[in-house]
Amino acid sequence: MSDPAGFCRELAEQAPDGPLLLALSGGLDSSLLLHLLVRAGLGPRLSVVHVDHQLQADSPHWSRFCQTLAEQYDIPFILQQVNVNATQGLEAGARDARYGVLLPLAANQGATLITAHHRSDQAETLLLRLLRGAGVQGLSAMRPFTRREGITVWRPMLSLDRETLATWADAERVAWRDDPSNMDESLRRNLLRHRVMPLLRQTWPGADATLARAADHMSEATGLLEEIAISDAASLGVSGRVLPVQNLQTLSASRQRNLVRWWLQHNGATAPSQAVLAELLAVQWAADDSQARVEWGNWATRLYRGSLYLSERQGFQPWAGPALWREGGPPPLLPAWRWSRQATEAAVPVLRPPGDLTLNVLKGACRIERNGMHQQVKELWRAAGVPPWQRKQWPLLYRENILVSVPLLGLADGELVTASEQWFLVPDSA
Repeated sequence: MSDPAGFCRELAEQAPDGPLLLALSGGLDSSLLLHLLVRAGLGPRLSVVHVDHQLQADSPHWSRFCQTLAEQYDIPFILQQVNVNATQGLEAGARDARYGVLLPLAANQGATLITAHHRSDQAETLLLRLLRGAGVQGLSAMRPFTRREGITVWRPMLSLDRETLATWADAERVAWRDDPSNMDESLRRNLLRHRVMPLLRQTWPGADATLARAADHMSEATGLLEEIAISDAASLGVSGRVLPVQNLQTLSASRQRNLVRWWLQHNGATAPSQAVLAELLAVQWAADDSQARVEWGNWATRLYRGSLYLSERQGFQPWAGPALWREGGPPPLLPAWRWSRQATEAAVPVLRPPGDLTLNVLKGACRIERNGMHQQVKELWRAAGVPPWQRKQWPLLYRENILVSVPLLGLADGELVTASEQWFLVPDSA
């Protein structure tokens, strides 16, 4: 793109329908993008949000500058303050905190989130991830349009380098503020930007474009790996957060690793280290009665009957009980499950008989009277394939100390289906 006017025409053509939400830092890139979006005629659909990370003493001045800038264009302004958790590094913590408010805000507005990432950002990101030992997916390029947590993210400036943006900003007389933290070379991206990239550009003119092209190649390779993983998942019978491992050995070692990485990423889990990935693959050789577990970060897996179950750690925690469920009132809260009146995938049916009920956990040789016999709930659940941790999470329904209903199994003798309400237990992850 040779000039701002032509780029504005592209913005008008490419802009998704509906509300638009621009992440405005006040720096050159996002300030210029605000100007260009308004010039492209998108102002009536646009609002801006500034995230104050509260990491600098003068951050309130940045917030006021961004508010003034938005007011000059008559664009609604939103200020969001966040607290940064720097446990995994300041840059990563700031990014997580930032998107932790941007994505929900865009969701509440039904808006497309717009960021000012450009081609130089693309090159820097590729090098940073390469130096961290990222795989093909990690080295993939940012795309102009992506989906993140159900939100469309639009990055319209990825084809432009930082020098072009600076030239345009001067020509368009756009006001911006330079963040002093951008000169702090103790931050790795800044060190790369101010020391490494200039040397690369001296030796390899057009290095930014070359690196961005390499990231594009990685994106294409990622797409192919995903296609293979989807095919392998279908052949093995992968369903949601359940991965059968009995026939995993029919795949090559590289396809096993690819499938497990895809399965974890597809379900929102944190990427595992090489050591954790090796542990996950090793469970396929565990004994049939094994309940092997692998845990990393906030995530965990459990092996049961030849399948690997994935959940956040709390998803495997038992329920303490008891709780009272009054007739006509809402059901009590459970730690790993939620109640629903609608049947969905992975939903567990529960019939609620009339009257005030007490809910409690499975204890010992608990029995329910069915078909004229007293049957052990534990054995019935085991026969039905209910994993051990879920047996400690599902509530048993009692009326006056008599067990009247059991999730999945149904009602005790003497209780009428026609007099009972149909409910479902749905995993919190569903």
